[in-house]
Amino acid sequence: MSPYGLDAQDWRALEDEVLALFTAILRVDTTNPPGDETACALVLRDYLAANGLRSELVGELPERQNLVARLPGRRPGPTMVLMGHMDVVPADAAEWTVPPFAGVVKDGFVWGCGATDMKNQLAAEAVAVARLARSGADFAGELVYIASVDEEDGTHCGVRWLCEHRPDLIRCDYLLNEGVGGLWLPIDGRRVYLLAVGEKAFAQFRIRTRGAGGHASLPEKEHSAVIDLARAVVALGLHDPPAIVSPMTARFIDALAGDGLRERLKDPATARDAVRELRAADAEVAGLIEPLLGATFTPTILAAGKAVNVIPTHAEASVDCRILPEMTLEETRALVADVLEPLGIEWELEWIDATEPNASPAPTPLSESIERVLRRDVPDATLVPMCAGSFTDSRWVREAFPDCVAYGFAPFPTEDLRTMEGGRDHSPDERVRVEDVTYQALFFERVVRDLLA
Repeated sequence: MSPYGLDAQDWRALEDEVLALFTAILRVDTTNPPGDETACALVLRDYLAANGLRSELVGELPERQNLVARLPGRRPGPTMVLMGHMDVVPADAAEWTVPPFAGVVKDGFVWGCGATDMKNQLAAEAVAVARLARSGADFAGELVYIASVDEEDGTHCGVRWLCEHRPDLIRCDYLLNEGVGGLWLPIDGRRVYLLAVGEKAFAQFRIRTRGAGGHASLPEKEHSAVIDLARAVVALGLHDPPAIVSPMTARFIDALAGDGLRERLKDPATARDAVRELRAADAEVAGLIEPLLGATFTPTILAAGKAVNVIPTHAEASVDCRILPEMTLEETRALVADVLEPLGIEWELEWIDATEPNASPAPTPLSESIERVLRRDVPDATLVPMCAGSFTDSRWVREAFPDCVAYGFAPFPTEDLRTMEGGRDHSPDERVRVEDVTYQALFFERVVRDLLA
């Protein structure tokens, strides 16, 4: 017998089908920017059509079309969406050991830009839908497959556009999408799998400082926009805002942290010191817990003057800030003021991209189905809900349809977070094990059958 209850022949057939589609879409360059996902959507459309499924291409730009396919079940029931984005981040071929868009299979891995973010899930979901269609769609409700555009760089023509302009195509009761969900760590003899039930939101802002201009041969130290900005950047970059420990984060800490630090991590008064100790002992676990303790300030872009011999009158820094579902933009602005006001500088804040964070509840019928299927296939698995530190398109769906339960989850049963060095998204030599992406197709099929029984 091969893994997960299939005989060797069936497993091999599933693997061949997944790899054929997966490598085909990896070979389509969907780098964003500029973004040209329609060619990838056509590959997916042809595959689904060969399995008896009709797809619709929709979007505001011809080269950036979202694909939507629907598979009605045999009985009335809820609507479930399997979703993923086709675009990928830029890849520098000089940093890769294989061409980033070659879709290479070697050493038990599938290599390519988008291999884990997230063409693996796109391919696995498509194969799951095709297998369900071929078997007669013996489930209740309706299954929808969505391959979307413009997740990596923008929000104007992808899932947000669908929610605003074609809500009939994306409205659903349950949704599975990307996120850190499905990654796992070995903890006390268990596999602790992450279930992303929500995500922090953007609260990106720009800080501007102003000062006296003049000739650079006459230094202006007391009223220098550049020096004041430098002080602001250092202060924000090194600042740890007061910790917030929500009930969900406390449960997450219980699952991942050892006895020595667990209680201190859950106490807002000691959480920051405790997570610094944890980082020295277990960087992977600390990297999961620390972003959930509050806002994060990461300065990323600095700008001032245009001539080296001229003191500029103004300077600015862009800061990537992420906030928890428990926070508001007004509270975030107050946190920034708490950091900058003691510096005695003149500053102003402008929001660059600000969104409201959101999350779905857990447990729900969807989380229970995920856990049932996972435990049947991976008996030592434990599912732990958490809020992801990164942005996903699930945010737009939750906002448009508040009753929708949207999670990020795609299981990687053979490689844990440490083996993957924290994950391979956006990295050179992005790759996924053949067994993992093959199992993902089987997993999505089984979750649909379980949830929509």
